[in-house]
Amino acid sequence: MKILYIGVFSHEGWGAEYWLSKAFLYMGLKIDFFDYRQERKTKSSYEINLIIEKKSKRCDLIFLQRGDRLSPDIFKNIDIPIIFWSTEPIRLKKDVDKLLKSELFSWVYVHSYSCLSRIQTEFTHLIKKTSVLHNAAPKEIFKFDSQKTKFAVFNRHLSLRRRLWLRPSGNLIVRIKGRYGQDYFSDLRSAQIAVNIHYSNRNLDDFESGIFEAMASGCAIVSERLFDKTLADLDLKRAIIQIDSPKELKEKLQLLHADKKLLKEYQEKSISAIQHNTWHDRARQLKEKFEEICYQQ
Repeated sequence: MKILYIGVFSHEGWGAEYWLSKAFLYMGLKIDFFDYRQERKTKSSYEINLIIEKKSKRCDLIFLQRGDRLSPDIFKNIDIPIIFWSTEPIRLKKDVDKLLKSELFSWVYVHSYSCLSRIQTEFTHLIKKTSVLHNAAPKEIFKFDSQKTKFAVFNRHLSLRRRLWLRPSGNLIVRIKGRYGQDYFSDLRSAQIAVNIHYSNRNLDDFESGIFEAMASGCAIVSERLFDKTLADLDLKRAIIQIDSPKELKEKLQLLHADKKLLKEYQEKSISAIQHNTWHDRARQLKEKFEEICYQQ
């Protein structure tokens, strides 16, 4: 099977497209790549449509990822199935609404269950062909034997909400920003604990890829309360320490600082849990859907 993979491929060594494409190739899929963000810098929607139409004639299926600010018009005269993975929280962002209103897609994957709820209320034509696809970690970056020189880190974007949550634990958590690729993973590997706090009150069911990446680096995870159904999907409920307030965050960190045995137990739970939450696992899931959709044509 050959797919036309439309996404963002400028992130060398990091980003979902980078790792997912490696997993697809490992599984024997052939891929033609198209970076829509790069192409739209110099080309009109009409020109992009002509390129996609030409490429599609040599492929069995189009897999569109992200899709921010794309017009449905770029998919005119396409005769093969299109599967769309909307990787961003559509409860917060509406830059793929035009795509979701269209009749283009054979299947749609969304970021979370709150995103699925929006599909069910605002894009009812997609109800029977939409599901949640969770993030993952690349198995290529698994590294569990690094020397851990930091107690706890937070290395996500610092929204005001996150700053307020982290403030009481300021002397326990190293806050890191603006580091990507190998630097990002080096920071995680140097930490005993990775802290996760939701970016906004409007996406409290979000499950960021950073949680998986921290597990792949051998960190114990201390996280603000996560959505039960997501934890059940991923079989992670016993692997993550959940907290409900800034005060409880500080108390849990102090407990782990004092109890090295408990800390080690949660690091080992992370290592076990991440084994079945890799991009290869997600690629396998996607490949099964690709084959199902193509078989129905």
